[in-house]
Amino acid sequence: MKQAVLRETLCVDANHQLHINVPADMGDEFEVIVLPVRAKVVEGLNDDDQFMLAAYSAVIESNSEEDAVWEKYVRS
Repeated sequence: MKQAVLRETLCVDANHQLHINVPADMGDEFEVIVLPVRAKVVEGLNDDDQFMLAAYSAVIESNSEEDAVWEKYVRS
């Protein structure tokens, strides 16, 4: 089994479904994380920074302790 990450930007079809073609050598079981693609607000972010920013925006809630942990990574 190939140990790799398949990263694609996809559009939903008319039924609002995503379809992913997976190479056969990647196996048969997968963990899928779906993140919406948003217009880039800040230019020049690398892939790791973009992921952290997306993760941060996905978990924003009224929990000050959790927010403080994310702020450490986003603002540093």
